[in-house]
Amino acid sequence: MKNILLSIFPLLILFSCNLITKEPETIDGKIIKALKENNVPSLSIGVIKKGKIDLLKGFGNISRADSTKVNEYSIFQIASQSKMFTGIIVRNLLKEGKLNLNEPITTYLPDGIQGKNKTRLKKIKLKNLLNHTAGLSRDGFSIYRDRVEGEAWRNGYPRTKLIDDINNIELETEPGKTFQYSNSGYAVVGLICENVSGLKFEELLKKYVTKKYDLKNTVINLDTQQQKMFVTPYKKTERVIETQASLMGMATPASAIYSNANDLTKILYEQINAYRENEIQNPLFLTNQTSKMDEGLHYGFGLIEETKGDNIKYGHGGDADGFACEYFFNPKKNIGVVLLTSSGGSWVGELANEIMEDLK
Repeated sequence: MKNILLSIFPLLILFSCNLITKEPETIDGKIIKALKENNVPSLSIGVIKKGKIDLLKGFGNISRADSTKVNEYSIFQIASQSKMFTGIIVRNLLKEGKLNLNEPITTYLPDGIQGKNKTRLKKIKLKNLLNHTAGLSRDGFSIYRDRVEGEAWRNGYPRTKLIDDINNIELETEPGKTFQYSNSGYAVVGLICENVSGLKFEELLKKYVTKKYDLKNTVINLDTQQQKMFVTPYKKTERVIETQASLMGMATPASAIYSNANDLTKILYEQINAYRENEIQNPLFLTNQTSKMDEGLHYGFGLIEETKGDNIKYGHGGDADGFACEYFFNPKKNIGVVLLTSSGGSWVGELANEIMEDLK
């Protein structure tokens, strides 16, 4: 009997240990594990749970050479998440009557567009640019075409060059027919917003977004203090090699706004409430007109709607090699998550999805 008990006792200890290890992994644990597995030094997170900001936190250091800790105020470039802010600006200009979604874009383009190209461009309506059905290629404009993969764009993109690219647009599909994600299209949207408002895009961002929602570090250009809060980016193919933020000029509305977890979680909170109340006139409501991306996926004005049964999730994100951003929310469940990292890759979206699942 004694021998039997001695044999069983280690099994009881092992079973007890297994029970402990099967405890649900915490959000902190998931993040620490993901950063280690993917060799990424920096991440910031914001979480909304039960309609309240539940978590704002940073992980890692501001760079591999600087031991300053990352927090919710640390600044990252947000890549294509910038399109959501452009969509919000457009919604405001629509509300003011300065834009009409069904007008041909030639109505709003500035001088400098060649007459022979206007016939082609007249086929494109403003809503086509916003929901990626304009027939433009993904990265057809020179700023994207000339970029070396894996390298930051540091040459800017002046207005004159954007006008040249618009004059040389080649349509891949008939406007309004096919979804084709296009960074170039949102550069044109930014130009149109400037032209009808008489304001630079940076001024539009301040007027309609950052002042209204108190987003102090959502900017196009970093000031001296913000530069100290800026996180060093690393190539996603070689994560020990530093890269730089991209200087996108007139393509900033598509790809190059700066922000942090604190600011993005603030506007996420406001956006969840707008969707919960079905405030379709609210400029934060970006999916009252959409195009079909795929089964269960529709694209609005810088926001994607994903439907699975009666469950609807919204979001966007961005990946610019040295930076990645994920921004998800489910208004019915009153939850949302923001992730910002200093190196891109598919792991960021996977981590955001895991965290969203934990919030249910």
